[in-house]
Amino acid sequence: MNHTIDLHQLAGIDTRPHSTLSLYLALDSSREGRLQALAQMLKTKEQQMGGNGSAQAWQALEPDVDQLVRYVEELPLGPDRGLALFTCSAQGVFSAHTLPVLVPNLMELGPVPYIRPLAALAGDHCPTLVAVLDSRRARLFQGFLGQLIEREDLELESEPAPLERDGDRGRAGDKRASRRAEEAMSRLFKELNRQLTDMLEETSSKQLLVGGAKSAVEAYLSQLPPSLAERLGGSFACEAGASLSQVAQEVAMAQPAARRHRQEKLLGVLADNLGPGGQAATGLNQVLAALHAGQVHTLFVRRGFSAAGGSCPSCGRLRHTDGKCPLCGEEMTPVSDVINLALARALESGANLEQIEGDSKLDELGQVAALLRYA
Repeated sequence: MNHTIDLHQLAGIDTRPHSTLSLYLALDSSREGRLQALAQMLKTKEQQMGGNGSAQAWQALEPDVDQLVRYVEELPLGPDRGLALFTCSAQGVFSAHTLPVLVPNLMELGPVPYIRPLAALAGDHCPTLVAVLDSRRARLFQGFLGQLIEREDLELESEPAPLERDGDRGRAGDKRASRRAEEAMSRLFKELNRQLTDMLEETSSKQLLVGGAKSAVEAYLSQLPPSLAERLGGSFACEAGASLSQVAQEVAMAQPAARRHRQEKLLGVLADNLGPGGQAATGLNQVLAALHAGQVHTLFVRRGFSAAGGSCPSCGRLRHTDGKCPLCGEEMTPVSDVINLALARALESGANLEQIEGDSKLDELGQVAALLRYA
């Protein structure tokens, strides 16, 4: 299984003047079912290209189609639920990724890999740290793309309470024992904060989820430092000793709310930067210009929004239309979805991506906007 996806590497691939064939295939069926779905997608794409006068270009992709079909035929049945594959034999490009999450069947053709579905998955199931705890124990997990790994080497336990002497029993002894238990829990939480802070730096995780006994979770969250609080995506209730599968199920249920919480905060920052002097770009034209200038810090796109446009093969300028490049005069390459190229350009420049699902402030801004590094 290869669940490590380097979106930055995929975003840097440009196969012009040849085309990259991109495939997303659901793997939740038999081998015969997979091949039937693939055959239907190939047939549909061939008919589309034949209908728009690109039959010769489709014929040139025969080596890629053969390689793609052979890969799917030989792909063993297993726990993986999705496949993302990108190929351009003319440029020596072949990149295949099996995924633990389901993907919709899709086939696209263009000058770069079609990474929008992968970028959306990476946002929906972003790198996450998970802490599960009670008053005496804390377990740590790392999650990405629906997978959860327990870091057993980092598990924390508070020191056992000292035994009470016979003379210490009674109300005063109970108070001392309670105070010592609270102090031990506080030390445990401080150590957990230190451990999580180190892990955030090491793993580049985008969010934190906290689960466990309700009273312990509430006590811990009250001690959360600002650096961790700003990454907090939510909390959930479960037993501190819950199995890995139980914790994974709770995390999967918490992820959508955590994503909405993160995106609402970012959209709030975007709204604060609108208007003269603000560090924001709105609408496709402004955003594409900001991308070319390297100004974009965070790119926001309404999920499902696409637009045709052009890409200059000389200076790299993206536009909402093809024709002559306004910067260098070169004839631009027509593209069916300039948003995909915009996402790739954002990734190459180190910008963050947020594909917003559902109605939001973004709809009033042309369905695409950006927070800028500088105005």
